[in-house]
Amino acid sequence: MLTSLGVKAMEISYKELDEISKIIYRTSGLYLQKRDKDKLLKYIEKKLAEGRFRSLEHFKKELEHSKSVLYEVFDVLTINETFFFRHKSHFNILEKEILPKLFKEKQSVKLWSAACSTGEEPYSMAITALEVMEKLKIKKTVRVIANDISQKVLKVAQEGVYGSYAIRFVPPDILKKYFIKQPDGKYKISPKVKSMVRFMHLSLTDEAGMKRIGNDIDVVFCRNVLIYFDIESRKKALSLIHYNMNKGAYLFLGPAESARGLIKGLKIVLFPGAIVYCKE
Repeated sequence: MLTSLGVKAMEISYKELDEISKIIYRTSGLYLQKRDKDKLLKYIEKKLAEGRFRSLEHFKKELEHSKSVLYEVFDVLTINETFFFRHKSHFNILEKEILPKLFKEKQSVKLWSAACSTGEEPYSMAITALEVMEKLKIKKTVRVIANDISQKVLKVAQEGVYGSYAIRFVPPDILKKYFIKQPDGKYKISPKVKSMVRFMHLSLTDEAGMKRIGNDIDVVFCRNVLIYFDIESRKKALSLIHYNMNKGAYLFLGPAESARGLIKGLKIVLFPGAIVYCKE
């Protein structure tokens, strides 16, 4: 039996925890490692102790039938630590290589932050696009789609207010141009940048939901999210992402992630400091 946090009347076996993990996997594609199961166990024990759920069976039923419970569990399991212009080499490639090329070829460009967390990534993409257009002295239509499985982080993203940690790598001139300092010392993203980004509540393994993205994406950032998936869920997510990409569109993954052997129709493009995938 697993250790219980003071809830002696309700002990949870490994078998029961595995059953709950399978429910989460079936509904989201998230594959729980041991550390994730430890987090899940603490959450369940706490909620049982508080009387939120009458029993373990009650919790399992709510998990399967109540989206609010499922989303709350997602918030517990997923790590949402991020900041503006994370993995700077990716944004250098976007700024110096990819966007200038796209702007020469197209009047309208569509970017996608897949698993956007609290919004720093899609806003960084929008700011990069604005900077490139200003340098090239051109005006194009740029839309940024951003989705996440967590409603909690999407609320933060939609508010667009950030503390010192999130903006610590933002250059002073960019901070002055695209952020508004608040009385409490935090920074709010400017309306100009905010208007470019559309947030959606969506799982990357939701086939019906992913069709809402639209199959006209030019650049995808899907970074540090596939690490939460097992092989089959990674294949499914990458397949759905690939479907939504234009021919010649680019896909950025996290430094510890790879699409090799998981999906056909993507070729590797080597840029300084990063490996990027391009749809054939």
